Formats: sequence, C-alpha cells, structure tokens
Amino acid sequence: MRHILLLLLVLAFGGVLRAQSPDEAWLEGTVVSKTDKTPLVNAFVVLRTADGVDTPFSALTDEKGYFLLKAPTGKYRLAATFVQQTIILRPSLELPAGRLQLGTLPVELTRELEAVVVAGKTPLVRYEGSTLIFGEAAFAKARGGSVLDGLTLIPGLQLEGANKLKLYGLSTLAVYIDGRPQRMSQDEVIALLQGMSVSEIAQVELIREPGVEYSGVTTPILNIKRKTRADEGIKGFTSLVGTYHQLFSEQLSTRVNLNYGRSRSYVSYTLGNKRYRETTTLSSGVVDDLRVDPRVSHQVGLGTDLTLGKGHSLGVQFLGNYADERLRFSQGMSNRIKWSNLYATLFHTFRETTAEGSRGSSDLRRDQGAMDVATKDDNRFARIALDFAHRLSSIFTLYAGAEVSRVAVDSRLTSRADELMLREWNIEGYTKLGFRLSKVSGFVGLRIAGEDRKGSLGSGLGDFFRSGTELLTSASLRYAPARDHELSLTHSSSYTRPSYRDLLGYTSVASAAFLRKGNSELRTAYRRGLSLNYTYMRAAQLELSYTDTEDPIVEAIPPMYGGGITLRRYNLDYSRTLRALLVLPLPLVSQKKFSWLALTILAAQRQWDAGHIEMTDYSAALNTQFVQHRHSFSLPSDWTVDLGVTYYSGVLYELYRIQRQWWIDASVSKRMGNLRATLSARDPFNTNIARGSYNPEVNGLAFERNWHSPRLELTISYSWGKKSVKAQDTRVRYDDLKRLTTGASEGMNTPAQ
Repeated sequence: MRHILLLLLVLAFGGVLRAQSPDEAWLEGTVVSKTDKTPLVNAFVVLRTADGVDTPFSALTDEKGYFLLKAPTGKYRLAATFVQQTIILRPSLELPAGRLQLGTLPVELTRELEAVVVAGKTPLVRYEGSTLIFGEAAFAKARGGSVLDGLTLIPGLQLEGANKLKLYGLSTLAVYIDGRPQRMSQDEVIALLQGMSVSEIAQVELIREPGVEYSGVTTPILNIKRKTRADEGIKGFTSLVGTYHQLFSEQLSTRVNLNYGRSRSYVSYTLGNKRYRETTTLSSGVVDDLRVDPRVSHQVGLGTDLTLGKGHSLGVQFLGNYADERLRFSQGMSNRIKWSNLYATLFHTFRETTAEGSRGSSDLRRDQGAMDVATKDDNRFARIALDFAHRLSSIFTLYAGAEVSRVAVDSRLTSRADELMLREWNIEGYTKLGFRLSKVSGFVGLRIAGEDRKGSLGSGLGDFFRSGTELLTSASLRYAPARDHELSLTHSSSYTRPSYRDLLGYTSVASAAFLRKGNSELRTAYRRGLSLNYTYMRAAQLELSYTDTEDPIVEAIPPMYGGGITLRRYNLDYSRTLRALLVLPLPLVSQKKFSWLALTILAAQRQWDAGHIEMTDYSAALNTQFVQHRHSFSLPSDWTVDLGVTYYSGVLYELYRIQRQWWIDASVSKRMGNLRATLSARDPFNTNIARGSYNPEVNGLAFERNWHSPRLELTISYSWGKKSVKAQDTRVRYDDLKRLTTGASEGMNTPAQ
C-alpha cells in the first residue's frame, strides 16, 4: 500500500515539474447570467474553428460556472450551449501558448425556449476513474416520469424484486441525495424515488468504488444531485403506481416544489398499501409461505434551501416514515411489525466549506401473534460533520473533513425483564489530495475512524466492549493516452461493523420456518480492493478487479438441535473475488425521432471463501458468470420501449450455493404532454426461481424460493405548475468541488432534446 501511495505522489509531483509543450494552450473562464450574475452550471463550452465547425476541445462548467480546457494554439471561436440555447462567447479568439484567462463571461439567456433548435449532441455520460457521471441528457427518455424511471435507464442498473436497486446484478446500491445518505429502509428509499420528478435531476454519480470521504461505505453509491437552478413559482409532481404480484399493491405520491426569490422549498407525501407473497420450500418438507398483507406506509418530507449570497446557502430537510406491516404464514402464524423513523438535517455552506448536523430516530416493534412475544427497539442517532475543499493550484485540490456521531439503541423483549442496549461514539476524519494534468489525473486519500462501542446483551450473556481505530486508504490514477481512451487504476478500502441486531444474544421469530439467533463474538470485516479500468469513448468499458475481505460477516445454519432451523451470523477468515467486467453499449440508430440502443453486460468472477462455522472447517471456490442484454427504443410521438434478458450461472451467496437463474423484463411508456404512463413486466414466465443448497457435504439442506412472478406494474405520472425560467445562485457542496477542472467528454451521445 505504501508503495502505491508513494508512486502516485511521485507521478503527481513529477508532472508539475514537466515542461509544457510550446504549442499547448489552456483556456479558463467563468460563465454567468447577464441579468443576475448567477453561475451557469453544466454549460457545454466548446472551441470552434474560424469557419464555425465544432472541435473536440470542450468542457462543462462546474457549480461556479468555471471551465478549464486544453487545446492547440491558434484562432478559434468560443461558444457555449445551455438550456437548449447556443451562445457565442467570443466570435474571434487568438489562443497563445500558455494559459489564457478570460475572466467572467456574462451571457443573455432567451426565455422563449420552444423555438430553439439545437443541432449538436449532448453528452450522456463521462468518467472520473471508476465513477460514472450521467447528465440530464441520459434521462431524456424518462421525461414526465419519476427519478426511479430515470435511474433504470442507467446501463447495468436494475430494480430487483420490488425494492432492491442492484448494479450489474452483483451489488446492492446505497442511495445518496445531494451527497447525503438516505437513512431509511429499502422500501422507503424506493417510495421516495418514485415520488420525485426526473426533471429535478441535474446529474447522477455512480460511485462504484467509494473513497475515504464516504465514511467507509462498502457498497457502490448512487448519488443523485438535484438542480441548483429552479423555475420560479409552484410546480408539482404526482404519481400513482399499481402493482400485481399475486396480490395487488398501490402507491400514491405527491410532491410540490415552491421556488421564489432566493428560496427553494418542497413538501411531499406518499401513501403506500403493499402486498406480496413468496414461498420457500425446504428439502425437509417444510414449506414457508410468507404473505405481506398488508404493509401500509406513510412518508412525509419537507425541505428548504435558502441562498444568502454567492456561494453562501443554508438548508434544512425533514423526512418521516411510518409503516404497519402484517406477515402471514401458512402455518397459521402471523407477525406484526410497526416501524417509524424521523430524520432531520441542517446544512450551511460558505464557499468551499460545508457544515452539516443531522439527527434521527427510529422505533421498531415486532408482535409475534399467538406466541404473545414482542420486541421493541428504540434507536437514536446524531451527527455533526464539517467538509472543506481548497484549490491549491490549477493542478492540485485539497479535500478534508471530520465528523462525530453518536448512536444509542435500547431493545426490550417482553419475555425478559432486563433491557438490552448499545452506546456508540464514532470520531472520523479524512483528507484527500486530487491532481489533474494534461493526460494524468487522480487522487490519494486517507481516513481514520475511531470507535468506542459498548453494550449489554441481557441477563446471563454479559456485556461487550470495543474501542479501536480503523485506517482506510484510497487512491486513483487515470491516464488518457488518446482522445477516446482512458485507463484508470483504483485502490479502495472499507469496513463493515456487525449490526447490533446480529449481536443480540436472543432468538426472535422471523418466519414460520427459521429462527434467528444473535452472535456476540462477531468482528468487524475489512475490505480492500484494486481495479484496473479501460474505457472507450466514455461508454464501453473493460474492468479487472480483485477484492480481499478479511473476517467477512456471513449468515449460516449452525448444527440443528430439536429439529428446528436456526440462522446465525458468523465471521469467515476471508472471502476473495477476482472479476472481469465488460460493458458494451451500441447505438444502432440515432435520429431525431427514432433511436435504438443495444447494451450488453458480461461479467465473470472467481470466488474463494474459507473459515470456521462452529467447530466445522469451511472452504469453497466457485466460478460465476453474469450476462445482461437490453434493447432500448425511442419512437415517434414520445413512445419508449425497453426489452431485456438477464442470466447468471450458479452463484455462491455467502454460504449458500444457488443454481443458475434467468428472467426477462420489458416496459413500454407513452408521454402525452404533462402526463406519462408506463406499463412494465418483470419475469412474465416465472423463470426466476432460486434453487440451491446449504452445505450439501454435511447437512444436505436444499431449498427453492419462488417469488411468484410475473410482476406487472402500471405507473401514471403527472407534472403540473408554472414553468417560467428563473436563475438562482448555486449551493456549493464539497462533493461537487472535485469537478472544478473536469473537462467534458463526448462519451455516448444522443441528439439534444
């Protein structure tokens, strides 16, 4: 690890000392609105020849309207495209060797946009190492729909089941909005995304290898950035979702945005009534038929962003959820779960510094029907964080931050008189140095996480204590040997602490067939990864990656006593994977009224696991393949059609071997002005049945899980409200500042909408 960090630093500082080519020029400036001097964010700035022909020398403006691009010396025209308008910034420009600063470039925006015709192309995606950044054009086919409709257009991202966003069928995604994690269940996250209009998206970052600034998150992150420019007045979005999945479910969402002067506010409400069924059949003859009937949920959100000045803003957001869920089993048993959550955050930004404070609470109650047993968990959470970014030069940018968080959990079981509890303090800090040269860029980062954790597991089980420090490193080196080619090498590390529920030393009924038992001996798992990525035209990619997880936390079936099946968490010694990933998007047709995109994703993985379960040695190795092929059509009269098939071979999921699976999915959408209707189907032939076994060499326990597809869903969305254009000052956040010197890449393109 020390050698990798040292190599990156040597490359970075070596690049600074390198002499600049005599025919090489750098051009920088800031594009703002002429009327109110606010920055134009994500404006596409391009150099043209003296005859007006576009060149490949271009850049996107950042959150301050700043751009930086490199080109050969010579005579050019400078133009920009913003909100479907093309503006000539300089009709004649002499570009000498060295650095040319144009300063502030005010532009006059036209308010009548309907008559504007743009003949150019808009970038769909660009890369920053292993991070993919999708602009507004990537979600054009979802116009009039929800944020969730737009996200499912991202290549390789799909909604499995009803509530799991997965990447390449391999990794579950963590969802962030404006750089903040959404601290709620997967059902509530999906409901939130279905209730937001896709028109609110400025861009989406798919962070496949989270760095040190993300608190040791182990899964890929989907960071949704809302627009910092908004239309003046009141605008609303309403969606109605009806789902048939053996049973009927409904969801109604409404969101109202109020933008006036320097304030940007919203209020939202979602009502859900969800029902579904799944069946697990064991080789022992036990059938666990689970019905969620019903799950009634309420979700309320509100927030306000207030611009105090240029680069100076204040914001507050609240989100509350309540769910009442009844689980019914074939054996006549039933559980009832009541869950409530309230989360609030206050943030203040001044130039490159952001301070944030958040507080949350959740209460979970489980009633186990005729057994007259109930558990109740009270959770409290508080966090204070400070993040900072500073441009040291045109090459180097420094990022730093610190946070303090407090977690308190109190758990009660009616069958015991004692109370179980957890108290946890976390103090963390990070620093990251980013650099960008003509063809080489990257960063090195370090995070230190200290914890003080103690808790009580109840009578006879004692207490547990843990106090320690984790050291996490990350680094990335990117090299662009030619215009459409880029190589990147990324190192990442993260950790996963055992949840308090996994530590608890008592058994709680989770279904009619399985008992869940705690394990107070669980240790923190550490993951380290290295990936080599090659991209062509910022669209096709080939990636080779290796991950090594120490003490991974897995679920296993310990030796069975009394005929019951018990599930318990354990630590293995290690889990290692070697993976090759190939993504091939192919635009077959790209016309104004008709487009056809084919996408193929291929993945091959070798996995090695080893460890001990109770007194038994465990060792396994398995090869896995994953294939997904999709066709997306944009048709005249605002019709869109998507067809896809997904296949993966036998996989090793923790300690369970699952046989090969495949399914198809399809959707058709029609937009009629402000109204959009989508009909989608997943697995219409019920082929996606998980068949597998656990430890067949010892217990020989086989299982079959049926999700009772097909799943049919009808979504109707309606957008309403005032649509006059009004520019507003932007809110600068530390996680946006890394784009200060990012140039635009043509990438996979589409005709501008």
